[in-house]
Amino acid sequence: MKKLSLVIAAALVAGAAHAGEADKKGQGYVNVAGGRSHLNVDCSGLSNCSTNSSGTKLIGGYRFANGFGLEGGYVNFGKFTASDTGQSERLKASALTFGGIYTAEMGSGWGLNLRLGFAQVKTKYNGVFGNSTVDASESATKLYSGLGLQYAVTPSVKLELALDATKASFDGATGNLRLVTFGATFGF
Repeated sequence: MKKLSLVIAAALVAGAAHAGEADKKGQGYVNVAGGRSHLNVDCSGLSNCSTNSSGTKLIGGYRFANGFGLEGGYVNFGKFTASDTGQSERLKASALTFGGIYTAEMGSGWGLNLRLGFAQVKTKYNGVFGNSTVDASESATKLYSGLGLQYAVTPSVKLELALDATKASFDGATGNLRLVTFGATFGF
């Protein structure tokens, strides 16, 4: 068991020492992450309002040798609820994203990811008012941006702490969506 631990530790150290090699050539990748989301909306006049939720994202892309890349993915921002006497409302927000990424290498396996693109944001609404129920949805194309701090564990495995942002809109009103995630990127 002790020998296996030493072999695994040596492999991780060797991988981290050569983590920059994969960035010198193009590479496809998949990023999987999860975390907390927030919808910036006005809840005044409501007795209960939850503007925080759990969110996930799945992104695939290709990074070129110069640090630039293209990526597309799916982001689930979660569901947000509000209620008052005799009524309850729920919003679910998700997005299909497409855009560019630039990775600025900072040395020792660290990098800074900058994302910018477009998102097709879908907002689903469910409202219950007494005995009446309203279900509706709306989709809109919005600007999508992101910032991430990554660490290369090996040339093809990187951990990332990221912030992604866009806007949700429904019935003429808009709200800023933010998702803070921790995840892993797997290169191939």
